[in-house]
Amino acid sequence: MIHAIHPEALAELDEASTWYEREEPGLGVALVLDYRERLTFALNAPSAGALAGKTRDGGEIRRYRLQQFRRYAILLASIRGVPTVLAFEHSSRRPGYWHDRLG
Repeated sequence: MIHAIHPEALAELDEASTWYEREEPGLGVALVLDYRERLTFALNAPSAGALAGKTRDGGEIRRYRLQQFRRYAILLASIRGVPTVLAFEHSSRRPGYWHDRLG
């Protein structure tokens, strides 16, 4: 399914998977696979995630927690009609740090 990922969200995913891979070989790959599975779910069930906020034009921003790596979540919104990953959020980060990504 067509979607976009904010460059900073991609960097967050890359940073997390690199860290996990250094900690235990194969764990970074497992994180990416969990991300992909959850993103597929989110794209197919856009209203299933928890409401995390609104875009500037009133669209919903939804949070989808990963299955295996529960401290991580995908924040997804429709930006100009395209489902867009705004953040790959870790639960210990400051809330709403990604709001400036709304444009």
